Amino acid sequence: MSPRWSRLSLPLRYAWRNAWAHRGASAVTVFSVAISVMVYVVMTATADSLKGIAASTGDPANVVVLSKGAGSAESSRLDAPTVAAARYAPGVLRDASGEPLASVELLAMRRIPIPGLPPDDPAAQRYMSLRGVTPAALLVHPGIRIAAGRFPAASGELLIGRLVTENLGAVGIGSEISIEGKPHRVVGVLAAKGQFFESELWMTLEDLRGRSGDREASAVVLRAAGPRAAAQLVDRLEKSRQANVSAKTETEYYAQMQRVSQAFVYLGNLIGALLGLGAVVAGANTMYATMSRRIREMGTLRALGFGRWRVGAALLLESGLVSLLGGAIGVGLAFAWDGIAFSIVSLSFELAIGPANAAAGIAMALAIGAAGGFLPARSASRLEIVAALRHV
Repeated sequence: MSPRWSRLSLPLRYAWRNAWAHRGASAVTVFSVAISVMVYVVMTATADSLKGIAASTGDPANVVVLSKGAGSAESSRLDAPTVAAARYAPGVLRDASGEPLASVELLAMRRIPIPGLPPDDPAAQRYMSLRGVTPAALLVHPGIRIAAGRFPAASGELLIGRLVTENLGAVGIGSEISIEGKPHRVVGVLAAKGQFFESELWMTLEDLRGRSGDREASAVVLRAAGPRAAAQLVDRLEKSRQANVSAKTETEYYAQMQRVSQAFVYLGNLIGALLGLGAVVAGANTMYATMSRRIREMGTLRALGFGRWRVGAALLLESGLVSLLGGAIGVGLAFAWDGIAFSIVSLSFELAIGPANAAAGIAMALAIGAAGGFLPARSASRLEIVAALRHV
């Protein structure tokens, strides 16, 4: 190896060998960084997954009709004449028999006891979203399919989303779920990859109407010929005097659900920052402690002709290498959560960790390494040779 290459590669070789020589202290820093990165990656992936659900649920050819001024289907109230006016509005597609492709839907939130647990125990209950529908729902929402069983045909029957088990445990076809004291039997399981519907309980429209007071419907979802026709239908309904309603394309309606994920973005950044700060402090303390035991060693390097910046760069690289290793481990731990189903209130979803989340985790690890190694590296580069060689 040439003298020039030896001098140039010294910081990297020295950093690696020193990190290994002090592997006990390095392991503490690696662990701290790994936990920080894992939590950060999982939190940011949660926010991205929620955004993805909102984006995939809406169909650009569908229009959601709500009562005037309602911000969501849960707060909307549509009477029978308004429902009829929306269903037969010009621009709504028709099926082969001439019926409009319109799904009249009623939504409600209820506390549902977890089957097999004491029904009166509040801790054994979960808030779930109920949707009263007709068979037209499967025609208007083409992304939904019945994965097993059949569509509910009578009162007391349920079609459950495939991720409902995250809230209610091991329920399936044949299971009984109590809704307001009345047992309902599961007759089917619906699948709608990456959509809100997979967290819901579906029953017949008339069954839910009988349990929700005087509401005729919460929303009417209309099928148009395409995105442009859907936009024209929205404009027509908003200006209609016969149907005093609010109308939005389905993509616009579910885009509002993305606002929920912003809280997780902020929370993920906050938790990552706090854990990162702890990792920085731990790393800096470790570097200062190890540097104090190696002052003569660094003075010797200076006496041999290695410049200030190379000695400082060695410590900075050591911090970076240790943090990078911790970051790689943290990202690996985070990927162990990929594809696992989570539940937040009534919404269940599958966590998807992508390359962007992994890259953000590695960037965070490098930032921790740079912040934790900068001050020790600067102190090392400022050591006077004679004082360092005399240090005991």
